[in-house]
Amino acid sequence: MYKIVSKERLNPTVSKMVIEAPFVARKAEPGQFIIFRTHEDSERVPLTIADTDKEAGTVTIIYQIVGGATMELDEMEAGQSICDFVGPLGVATHTEGLKKVAVVGGGVGCAIALPVTKKLHRLGAEVHAIVGFRNKDLVILEDEFKSNSSKMVMMTDDGSYGEKGLVTAALERLIQEGNQYDEVIAIGPLVMMKFVCAVTKKYGIKTVVSMNPIMIDGTGMCGCCRLTVGGETKFACVDGPDFDGHLVDFDEAMKRSSMYRDFEQHTRDEHCNLMKKEVQ
Repeated sequence: MYKIVSKERLNPTVSKMVIEAPFVARKAEPGQFIIFRTHEDSERVPLTIADTDKEAGTVTIIYQIVGGATMELDEMEAGQSICDFVGPLGVATHTEGLKKVAVVGGGVGCAIALPVTKKLHRLGAEVHAIVGFRNKDLVILEDEFKSNSSKMVMMTDDGSYGEKGLVTAALERLIQEGNQYDEVIAIGPLVMMKFVCAVTKKYGIKTVVSMNPIMIDGTGMCGCCRLTVGGETKFACVDGPDFDGHLVDFDEAMKRSSMYRDFEQHTRDEHCNLMKKEVQ
């Protein structure tokens, strides 16, 4: 069992938990993920590691309440324990040798972008962070990005905070201002990463994206997380989650990611109905 040390609501649909998991904390690097089960009969869910404290033996996860499994997790409070917490899984994000990097995060993907930003900053790289949200109420981790980047640009779709517009517009402006990036790292919704790659391809800038498709076992055996990268089949859980964004077939990935939306909504509704019955 893995004890929940603390829990914090970051916005109406996103929460942060610090979990006691010393063996995971000891080995984890930015870009890697864990798979958890809240209870023995719960769904297996992958989440990218948001932070670690190796001395305290804790791992931080940040999750968005989407379906029944994350609703179930969100019912847990500090002091309680979750059943399984397996990791670190996947290949860590490559950060060594990079001198100037733009990290682009969108929505809850900023939780994955932050540890990469922090490590690059710690290694002495010049980091420009571009983060985007739909509106002011959904903004998370702003102070953390500011303190770990040389430049931070905040974007909101409706202009309620920061600049109005998309992260792609901010990225292209920085490139046109003469910033020569060794690499752009994009983490967020598939459509956002697709269009970030369209921008960087024009300028010949290497771009790495973090792919988080449906996963089951986290070892590559189930095949659920398969992607087409450069015409070859790759498995995000063992070959990634980071890939060359200019080689990823985003249209295929987006089509596959939408396959279980109805089921996800069903499990969410089912969980809500179960909770209502328990209250009654």
